[in-house]
Amino acid sequence: MKKRLATSHVCHSRLHKNGDGTKVYFLTILFVLLASLFSPPTLYAQDNSDLVVELVNRVAALEAEQRELRGNLDEAHHELSLLHKKMETLNADIDYRFKGSEGGIDPHALTPPESLEEDVIESSSSSTPEKEYEKARALLEKGEYDAAEKAFSAFVNAHPKHEHAAAAQYWLGVTYFVRGMHEKAAASFAKGYKNYPKSSKAPEGLLKLSKCLAALDRKADACATLEQLETDFPKALVKEVASDRGKLKCQ
Repeated sequence: MKKRLATSHVCHSRLHKNGDGTKVYFLTILFVLLASLFSPPTLYAQDNSDLVVELVNRVAALEAEQRELRGNLDEAHHELSLLHKKMETLNADIDYRFKGSEGGIDPHALTPPESLEEDVIESSSSSTPEKEYEKARALLEKGEYDAAEKAFSAFVNAHPKHEHAAAAQYWLGVTYFVRGMHEKAAASFAKGYKNYPKSSKAPEGLLKLSKCLAALDRKADACATLEQLETDFPKALVKEVASDRGKLKCQ
């Protein structure tokens, strides 16, 4: 600022000394001064423009990074969901193998007895409802779920009033459940409860039905099924019901 005042003073002195002859020189100096006065804002605006561009680029980079992180998170969540479903299927299979049927299954005997294997290939001419049921159970125990599904379905259709019919209906649902076929499993367990509401398998069928509904993202129906289980069988599967109610956050 002092420099500009000094320049102006010099111009003023020269104007008085040289008169009109210095007008051109004065106008030139005046133009230089005006240019110097207006140039800083222009440069400042240019600096601001560069800063804005840099900030925009940084924001764009952060948004791209955020999208990538969100994509990775979604992918991890999907993989975790698939793993959870696989674990449920494995647990259901283990639950069948170790907790077994009405009479209980030896946890060390994961391979069916030879007598049962012989029964599977035995001629149908000598078949009885009891043998058919045992054949179906043998197939399920070996993990031949497709064949077990057909065997249990045939048994229920052929012997709907048999003493093993309710259990056969339950195990039919299990053949679907362990394969992750939750819609068919739910339909089978629901049919078992409808047709055999007082059977020994009814509580387990309702519990499995609730699990299927939860897997199908029908949590309200799953909670309602657990409530029905508690109402009909207040002393059955108490810990399992409480655990599933907690997971589903039932009211």
